[in-house]
Amino acid sequence: MKMPLVSIILPAYNGAQWITKAIESVLAQSFSDFELIIINDGSTDDTEAITLRFAGQDSRIRYIRNERNLGIQRTRNISLEQARCDYMAEIDQDDEWVDKDKVKKQFAFLKAHPDHVLIGTGAIMVDSRGKEIARYLMPKTDQEIRRKLLRKNCFIHSSVMYRKHPVKEIGGYAIDRMSEDHDLWLRLGRIGKFGNLQDYAVKYYLNSKGYNSQDKFLRLKQNLLFAKEHKDFYPNYIFAVIFGWAKIFFTPIFYLMSTKLKGILLGFYKRI
Repeated sequence: MKMPLVSIILPAYNGAQWITKAIESVLAQSFSDFELIIINDGSTDDTEAITLRFAGQDSRIRYIRNERNLGIQRTRNISLEQARCDYMAEIDQDDEWVDKDKVKKQFAFLKAHPDHVLIGTGAIMVDSRGKEIARYLMPKTDQEIRRKLLRKNCFIHSSVMYRKHPVKEIGGYAIDRMSEDHDLWLRLGRIGKFGNLQDYAVKYYLNSKGYNSQDKFLRLKQNLLFAKEHKDFYPNYIFAVIFGWAKIFFTPIFYLMSTKLKGILLGFYKRI
């Protein structure tokens, strides 16, 4: 069997209401030389039936089931072990890829920039009805990203493509971290460069209550810990602490706002 060039990872837990669109958006990519690994983390809904239907129609799909729910961090690490390719892309069950050339562009970027370990994109945010409420691009260059990474996550998780071996070298996703992706990027940036394509390649739902919709307040507090741990490797630590406490203070107010206003504020926050 010919080895594919890219492993695409889709972890799922009770995601039957969303996962069809996520899978279809992967299969619609212009870059076709991939494997799609769907890991069902002990779902009790129709996630398995939906996934097996797609797997029966497309041999590029590999289905793995955790016999019990292990959590998002352990499930992501299983994907690192199962992936056959050194180039890996991520998509969450409640997100969609809306740029059909996303994987093609990111693969070409990493091939052309061997010093880069991670490349993301911009995103479109929608409400529960699928109506767009904001879109934004993430900081483009390694220098721009490093200036901001202590105070906020500069990557949409469903947008990223990364090199597997550096991620495994630093131990993969930490199982005791709620913001497991932000923590991983901070560690990964010690051994390679970052980038973000200036494309709106991903669509995600605000307040979808998906697999990884953990307590946002606790996640913010943990981000302060990340800033302290990595302050010797990234600039603007004091600003990150001030900004972090401001977000914690503002969070209760934010959740009282309308969806439209939340989208506007989140779009502004992602750009600053």
